[in-house]
Amino acid sequence: MHPMPAPTLAPTLPVPPAPPPAPAVARDRSSIPSLPTIALTAFLALTAAGLAGAGGRAFAPLWAVAAAATAFALVTRRPSGYLAFIVTLWFYTPLVRRILDFHHGYLPQSLALAAPVLASTVAVWTVIRFARELRGTLFAPALLVIAAVTYGFLVGALRNGVVPAFYAYLAWLSPALVGLHTALHWRLYPEMRQTLLRTLAWAAGPAALYGIVQFAILPPWDRLWMIGTDLQSIGAPEPFALRVFGSMTMPGTFAVVMEVALLLLLSADVRGRLPALVLGFIGLLLSRIRTAWLGFLLGLVLQFITQPVRRLPRNWITIAVVAILSLPVITIPRFREGIASRITSLTTGGGDSSVRSRLLVARAGYALVLDYAEGAGLGATGSAVTARRSGGIRNFENGLLEVFYLFGWPGGLMFFLGLFGIVVQGMRLADAQFDPFANAVRSGAAALLASLLISEIFTGAAGTLFWVLIGFGVSAHAYNLASGATMAYRASQMRFR
Repeated sequence: MHPMPAPTLAPTLPVPPAPPPAPAVARDRSSIPSLPTIALTAFLALTAAGLAGAGGRAFAPLWAVAAAATAFALVTRRPSGYLAFIVTLWFYTPLVRRILDFHHGYLPQSLALAAPVLASTVAVWTVIRFARELRGTLFAPALLVIAAVTYGFLVGALRNGVVPAFYAYLAWLSPALVGLHTALHWRLYPEMRQTLLRTLAWAAGPAALYGIVQFAILPPWDRLWMIGTDLQSIGAPEPFALRVFGSMTMPGTFAVVMEVALLLLLSADVRGRLPALVLGFIGLLLSRIRTAWLGFLLGLVLQFITQPVRRLPRNWITIAVVAILSLPVITIPRFREGIASRITSLTTGGGDSSVRSRLLVARAGYALVLDYAEGAGLGATGSAVTARRSGGIRNFENGLLEVFYLFGWPGGLMFFLGLFGIVVQGMRLADAQFDPFANAVRSGAAALLASLLISEIFTGAAGTLFWVLIGFGVSAHAYNLASGATMAYRASQMRFR
C-alpha cells in the first residue's frame, strides 16, 4: 500500500491581481507614425502639390526648405533613410524644377535646385555627432578635403563676393559631408548597403525609363527648358534629336548616374535589379557620353579582375541577359542611329572635333592655373558665377585643373592629398575579395576618377555618388575588420598556401 499524501494547506496569502491592461496610448504606440515617416509623407504631399501647379513662384524656395527639414528629421533617427532621401533628391530635383518652370515660367536660376544642396548639408549633424572618430586614421584624411574647400571659400569670398563663394562652398562641401555620413555609420554598413542598392534599383531605373521616353517624345517641360537654356551641346529640342538627360540636368550627369548604378547593381542581390540594369544600360547609350561608356568599361574590367573567379559566371550571364533584353529598343532605327554614330567616333581619336576642343580647353585651363597660383576661389566657376557682378567660367570641362584653379596650389595639393588618403584607407583589395559590394564600390569610384580630366566629379549628383562610394569603401573596411570578416578571409587564404 502506498501511504496517503499528507494534506496540504491552501495558501492564505491572496493571489496577486492580474496586471492592469496597458493604456490605449501605450498599446497603439507602435501604430503611431514616427517623425521621419511624418516628415517624408508631408514632403511627398508637398511635392505632388507643387507638380500640380500649386504655390506659384513661392513654391520653389518653400520646397527647398521643406527638403532640408525632412533631411534633418531623417539624419537624426534613420541614417540609412537619410542616404536614400539624398540620393533620390539629387536624381529628381532637376525634373521637379523643369515642371515648376513649365507651370510658372522659365527661370535661369531656380531656388528649387538648392533643395539637394541644403538637404546634403544637413549631414554636418553626423560629422558633429561622431567628431571624435575623425581623429582616427580612417577618417582623418577627410579633414584635409574640408580644409581645402574652406580655404577656397575664404579666397573666393575676397575675390568673388561672399554670396557666390558661400553657395559654391555648400555645393562642394555638401557631397563630401554625405560621404562622411556614410563612412561614420560603418556600424550600420549592412543596412546602409542594402538601402543604397534598393535606392539605385527603384530610383535610377525609373529615371532611365523617363530618359527613354524623353528621347522618343520630349515632354513639354523638357522642351521649354532646352529652349530657355539654349545649350547646343545637348542637341535640338525635338524628339530623337537630343542627348538624353532624363530626370537630371545634363546628359553627363545622367550618364554618370547610370554608369554607377550599373556597376553597383551588377553583382547585387536586390529586388528590381534586372529592370534597372536593362533600363540603365539603354539610358547610358542614349546619353551618348563616350567618357561614361569608357568609364563603365573600365569599372567593369576592374570589377571582374579583382573578384573571385566563382562569381564571374553569374555576372557574365547577367550581362548577356541585359544585352538581349536591351536589343528590342536599341535596334529601333531612330534609336540606333545616334548610338552608332557615337560609337564610330570612338575610333577617330584626335580627328574628332570634340577631342581637339577639349585639348584646347585643357591648355587654356593650365594657363589659368599658372596665373592663379593662390587660387581664384570658390564662386569663380559653376552655377555660382550667376551671383557674381562680373563673369566667370560656367563650365571648366576639366575637373583636375578646376580644383587647382579654384583652390590654388596649396589648396589643390591639400584636396588631392586628402582624397588619396581616403582612397588608400577605404579601397582595400582584401575587402573586394569576399565582399561583392565593396568590390563594386571600388570599380565605381575608379570609373568616376577616370573622367576627372574632362569633367568635374566632386559636386552635384555625380559628386554625391562619388563621395558616397568613397564613404562606403571606408565603411566596408571598418565593418569587415571589426566583425572579423577580414581576419577570417586572411586565415582562409593562409590555409590554402
